[in-house]
Amino acid sequence: MQMKINKRECRKFADPGFKMNQNHGLLHAEKVKYIVRTAVKNIGRKRLLVLYIYLREQAAAGNFQPVLTMFQSRTEYVTLCRREDGSTRWSAAAFCNLQRDYDFSRRCAFYMAGDEERVTKFCKKKGVKGFTSLYYLQSDIIEKRQWERKLKKEKEIRERMKAVPALPRDIGNMIEREIAPHYFFYTYNRKRKDMEGFCSACKAEVLITGVKHNEKGVCPVCKAKVTFKSRGKRGMIIDQNTLQVLQRTSRNEVVVRFIKIYYQYGDEREPYKSIYENARTFLYWDDAGNISEECYYYSYGFRDRPTPWKPGKRPVINRWVYNFEADQTGFLYVKNLHKVLKESPWQYSQLKEFYLADREPLYAIQYLMRYNRYPMLEYLVKLHLYRLAESVAHDNHYYSSDSGFNPNGKNLKEVFGLNKSHLPLLKRVNPGLGQMKLIRAFLHANLELDEELLRWCGNYNISRAENVLVPLKHMTPYKLMKYVNEQYAKFCKTSPYQSGGYYKMEDILTDYRDYLCMSEGLELDLKNSFVLFPADLKKAHDKVNDISDKEQALVYDRQIQKQFEEMNQQYHFVKYGFVVLLPHTAKEILEEGQNLHHCVGSYVKKVVKRESTILFVRKASEQSKSLCTVEIQNGELAQARCYGNQSPSPAVRRFLDVWEKEILHAPALAAAA
Repeated sequence: MQMKINKRECRKFADPGFKMNQNHGLLHAEKVKYIVRTAVKNIGRKRLLVLYIYLREQAAAGNFQPVLTMFQSRTEYVTLCRREDGSTRWSAAAFCNLQRDYDFSRRCAFYMAGDEERVTKFCKKKGVKGFTSLYYLQSDIIEKRQWERKLKKEKEIRERMKAVPALPRDIGNMIEREIAPHYFFYTYNRKRKDMEGFCSACKAEVLITGVKHNEKGVCPVCKAKVTFKSRGKRGMIIDQNTLQVLQRTSRNEVVVRFIKIYYQYGDEREPYKSIYENARTFLYWDDAGNISEECYYYSYGFRDRPTPWKPGKRPVINRWVYNFEADQTGFLYVKNLHKVLKESPWQYSQLKEFYLADREPLYAIQYLMRYNRYPMLEYLVKLHLYRLAESVAHDNHYYSSDSGFNPNGKNLKEVFGLNKSHLPLLKRVNPGLGQMKLIRAFLHANLELDEELLRWCGNYNISRAENVLVPLKHMTPYKLMKYVNEQYAKFCKTSPYQSGGYYKMEDILTDYRDYLCMSEGLELDLKNSFVLFPADLKKAHDKVNDISDKEQALVYDRQIQKQFEEMNQQYHFVKYGFVVLLPHTAKEILEEGQNLHHCVGSYVKKVVKRESTILFVRKASEQSKSLCTVEIQNGELAQARCYGNQSPSPAVRRFLDVWEKEILHAPALAAAA
């Protein structure tokens, strides 16, 4: 252990009592501000270099008391500073920083050559002497101090990383076999059908025929999935992927390690490969089941630090711009998952089964955290309802009142509002959240659940129930799918920035619903296939919507009257002195908003297009007087508002609860029973 400089003993040597020759040239050199004399002494059982620093002007006036006395050992230094009033203080500054003068060391000069030689000999720095050698020695001491501080500061990080085991031995084989994409490079020859090619998977030279650039296929030799690349078109190929490896570090801790995989195909036979670990996240839990997360990332410029690992998540310049190094979504190493997650909060999480269902990249940590919050994830995966499981695991806003989900449910009826008889259909369809809303809407409307239609809606992410229910009033599911598919094939566009056409199937259905609703209001003959299935939906939609205000008002009234005739018997209800009424015209909806001072008047268009249903709650004895307005969406009570957008009174609320149970949900409950 190094002995520290004894400051108490050093005070005894602060002023050696040196005298200076008044005729010495330094005392009269105006460019010199400080004169330095040196000595090597044993102070407090430690060999020290002592530098006595005098103000030249004071020395020239006969005052030979040093203003600064620096004590320098091989491992540390300290300076005794004398103030103008005679008091002293200790300073830990290096020699070049003893005074505020930026060129302090340049304005110092040794009194004699022996003083400089003494410093050079003590500091032992080759190629330099005097103040420079002192500067180098003190710089080394500063760096060593900084390193020791960093060691102390990062000791906890280094100790934590020691618990991380080595990566599984077969990681490299897994990357080559399952993650790294394979290519088949061939030389195109216009004159020959068979072309020479090279497979990056099996390294074999093969003759192939009938392939196209960027086409997916299989190597004729090793049967590996490959992408065909013409050598004349391929250019530089770069592949970037992420692999997540879960390992156990202690009884109450799991670490998720993120392995980055970088392949660059310049040379097709020997591509450049870079495989490295760039982040770690520790998940640990206490006996009460509380889970904590601790993140670290690999710092590539770590040479001036004891450990390359830094706490926190990797910083990025712009969070909205993709950054491969910061991306933690990737493939999953599954061979050790059963052992790693055993006797942990995620023992039954079904993470392995969920990943193996499609082997697509995922964010394992988010899945584990969501499972901790929504244990129903386990049952969704076990039931092979992978789309619903994905919504719960990865969608931050997955739950809403009309999704058909009850996250606190304990069985199929409580979670989905369905009974076991619907389970085989759910397994075959594998619905997402949008399709669950459709199923709920179909049951409420007493419609048969068409398996092919639900699967079609799932493939195209169709979720708006009114877009499907309105057309089904006029046609079978088969005809609806056939017509919409034809329109999509005829008028689809490859980019959302193209003008005209349709980019999504949902957009076609939205326009088709609008067209049918307006056609009903215009009293067009929808039994005529020419009207029901227009050759150009876009033009037909624009045509029925391009009518005068007077005509539009008439259409709106007809549609609202039509809905009244269809739904009045379904929703009409009298109890506790209250009654539920449906509007006959658009004017009634506008007047309701004016009477109650809320915005229901703006809902007329939504009612006409069957996006919402508006109902009036009134006293049975005063049915002409506005009291409360109710909006229904997808068979659910979306909102109820009284005067000034206030919530219903307890009496009205009690009435609505009974109406909701006995009337609104009755069809769905009957279908699910």
